[in-house]
Amino acid sequence: MRLKACAVLALSCALLPFAAGQTTSGKPLGHLPKPSQAAELPASADTVKPGDPVITLGGACKNGAQTGCVASVTREDFEAMANAAKPGGMTADARRNFGVQYGKILAYSDEARAIGLQNEPRFQLILKYVTDQLLVEALNEHYSEEFTHQSDQKIEEYYNQNAAKYREADLQRIIIPMQPASSDVTKPTEAEQKAFIEKLRQQWVDGGDATALQKDAFARMGLNGSVPDINLKNYTPAMIPPNQESVFTLKPGEVSGAFVDTGAGYLYKLVAEHQKPLSEVKSQIAKTLHDQMMRDKIQQLTDSVKPELNDAYFGPEKKPVIPPMDNNQAPAQGAQSTEPQPSTPQK
Repeated sequence: MRLKACAVLALSCALLPFAAGQTTSGKPLGHLPKPSQAAELPASADTVKPGDPVITLGGACKNGAQTGCVASVTREDFEAMANAAKPGGMTADARRNFGVQYGKILAYSDEARAIGLQNEPRFQLILKYVTDQLLVEALNEHYSEEFTHQSDQKIEEYYNQNAAKYREADLQRIIIPMQPASSDVTKPTEAEQKAFIEKLRQQWVDGGDATALQKDAFARMGLNGSVPDINLKNYTPAMIPPNQESVFTLKPGEVSGAFVDTGAGYLYKLVAEHQKPLSEVKSQIAKTLHDQMMRDKIQQLTDSVKPELNDAYFGPEKKPVIPPMDNNQAPAQGAQSTEPQPSTPQK
């Protein structure tokens, strides 16, 4: 007989190793891959027709043809189940292991039906709970598929509204170390450091060679080995620290002011700039829109219904206990918030 829906539910719980990337953890709306028809099969598989059995359960249904009993599984039914359990396809070994485990589950479930366990109230409650979990996964896949298809108009609108994200520039950067390489080198005062950086900047503005200036900055701190490459090709704002993104507002040939943190100072020159064409970033924008729409849908669903527990029954909510710490102590493991976070689409 054909496989019944309850076997699908049983597989979802029992075959988790084969369904990597899919869980029923209760986190809504992650990204599920679409089923793949491409499977890793031996060459001899071409001789097996869709209606031919690929799993035969010898001795099954010995108690009579009870409802739901399965004596064999055809290639068509097995591949449908395999694709449902593991969208994206399986390796040859995983597929065979899945077949072995699947056959065992069918045999055990036939025995369970033979003695009527499917009618027990506890089974019905578990069935409902697992069904609800699988519906969350189905909802996830539904919205992920829906948001995957972005119109050219929407992609172009996003590109025009966020053109700065797709601006690239060729930069030069000089790094000025703030700490000596050894105790043999006297550490400059803050005022001396500031004066040196400004002097270096002015030399660069006046046409000084950036590579030579970079070497001077390192040698001053006793760093006489190799120095970092000053040239940064095809950089975007996302590739440098946020507090330094203003370098992208420079005009070609202009040198920035100094950016200083505890470890180093930084000077930039914008050499050239160009805008990535829409054709190069179209797929990237489509994914960005997909991810944003998924996050928005998560938030919408989260905000629409908020479970409220009866404290008289469950007891009051317990806040996580965070042990005191001094400024030099890292937070203890497990001290972070236990508030569940909605999952975001996988890459």
